[in-house]
Amino acid sequence: MPTSSRLLGAAVVFFLFASIGFVTLQMGTGAHSGWDIFLSVALSGGFAVGYATFGILRRYRYFVVLGILHFLAEYFRHRFQRPQPTLLGDAEALQHQLSWLGAGAIFSIVFGYLILILFVRRLGKSYFRIQTEMALAAEIHRSLVPPIQTRLGDFDIYGVSRPSGEVGGDLVDVAENQGGWTGYIADVSGHGVSSGVLMAMFKTAMRTRLLEGDSPAQALNSVHRALFPLIQFASAGHPPVLHYHQADRTVTEYLPLDTPVGVLDGQSFSESAIEFAPGDVLLILTDGLTEVFDRRGNELGIEALKAIFATHADSPLPDLYGNLRAMAQNFGAQSDDQTVLLARHLRLPD
Repeated sequence: MPTSSRLLGAAVVFFLFASIGFVTLQMGTGAHSGWDIFLSVALSGGFAVGYATFGILRRYRYFVVLGILHFLAEYFRHRFQRPQPTLLGDAEALQHQLSWLGAGAIFSIVFGYLILILFVRRLGKSYFRIQTEMALAAEIHRSLVPPIQTRLGDFDIYGVSRPSGEVGGDLVDVAENQGGWTGYIADVSGHGVSSGVLMAMFKTAMRTRLLEGDSPAQALNSVHRALFPLIQFASAGHPPVLHYHQADRTVTEYLPLDTPVGVLDGQSFSESAIEFAPGDVLLILTDGLTEVFDRRGNELGIEALKAIFATHADSPLPDLYGNLRAMAQNFGAQSDDQTVLLARHLRLPD
């Protein structure tokens, strides 16, 4: 929140609660000096701002400290103020004081309310502008990263990306080129609009190179050279690619061969081939599915997903994905984009 908006919010709280200072003084019949009125109003409004600030920051333990300071301030205000003559015998003076205190309370409430309107209008404009931008970005993300369910040659393919917020930074894509196809996923560091924009740039660049006939490594090398000056990164590594072998119902892990795109200037990328038999299933995923934590802080991890993957690998790919995601959801709340690409080598009739 901008500093000017914070100051407006503090002013709203101050003037609305400063009225309590005026009302408190109306409860007595003693004559109050201007200094006494000022202190009462300042303490009521000032400490209200303090309570509100620590409440917004969730520093609730400081409420005790503020409460003690508030009590001491009020105690010393009454302890050292001059004796107040009573106005019970002077109805006109008492009425005059009550009128001025009432007018002060009304002014404080009205002025605080006017500042509140200004505060809400300012935040409202900002909120609706951001919401509009986020809705547009989310619609663009849905268009750029639609669910994938298709059959290409001997392969059944299924891919889906579930963002953790309005706009995700993950990408799943399958590009056909020269009689073949290339499937890939990407996980842009961070969340929100900036990550979504970089993801869109990456998809455009990757598809351009793949449609030109580049191999996956060649495409990554070209994309890296184009995007490296634009990228700020933070990498904790990616989960391995999982390969289910139907022949013996085992799962093999293929660890990443290279550092992420955008880490090193001038880096190059390698590629390797695997033997993919009929009935085998390949699972590529981002770390949003493995880095799920339960209430005790335990991480789901790759081993638990491997077990579910092996158990349900013969299921239709949408059902297999559903079992993987259900396990993650039952383990803990989603905190990162979760993206999966599944490919099964079909057994073709003789």
